[in-house]
This record gives sequence, C-alpha cells and structure tokens, in this order.
Amino acid sequence: MGFREHLEEICARVDGSLLCSVMGYDGIAVETVEQRPDGLDVAALLVEYTQVVNQVRQAASVLQSGKIEELVVSTDKLTAFSRPLTADYFLVLALGPDGNWGKARFVMRTTAPKVQAEF
Repeated sequence: MGFREHLEEICARVDGSLLCSVMGYDGIAVETVEQRPDGLDVAALLVEYTQVVNQVRQAASVLQSGKIEELVVSTDKLTAFSRPLTADYFLVLALGPDGNWGKARFVMRTTAPKVQAEF
C-alpha cells in the first residue's frame, strides 16, 4: 500500500475530512489527497502549516520538553492535526468545522506507523 492509499483511507474513515497529506518539514508535499477543499488554497495552507509545525518543534527542542507526538491547530473554518513520521516528514489531516476530532486523532495515531513504514 502506498502513501496515496493510506491518505485516502484516512479521509474515508474520518467524517469532515478536507485533505490529508504527507509533508516534508521543508514545506514540500510528498502526496496529498483532497476530499472537499471548499475553495481553500491547499498548497499555501500546507506550506504555512509546515512553518507552524517547525516553530513548535524548535520551541520543544529549546525547552527540552520532548518530541512532538501530535499538534492540533484549530480555527473557525478548519482544524489541522499532524503527527511526525520521520525526522524529515509528517502527516497532516485537515477537517472542516463538522469534522470528528476524536476519530481523527485515533485514525492518525493508528495509521501514522503504517505510513511511516512506506519510507
């Protein structure tokens, strides 16, 4: 099973999914599946979200608080969940306001190791 199949499975299992992507910490998407982007500039969203993830990683390192296991950024229009995969890549899932947060967290936690194995 490749990256695309894992991302499609995540989107299919989580109600309210807008997109799911394997991202590099350099801001380049390896693979992205868009469910219903609703006019979102997906490329810009993923690049900007990568900057947030990198800032939080740096802060955690400086504060010696440990490695990030999950990061959630929520606005009134979407919520983005991320989980690290390797030292260079992470998994991100964006939900609309009607999305199922609990299911998203569970599916991301259980699927991330499978995606990681693809590397």
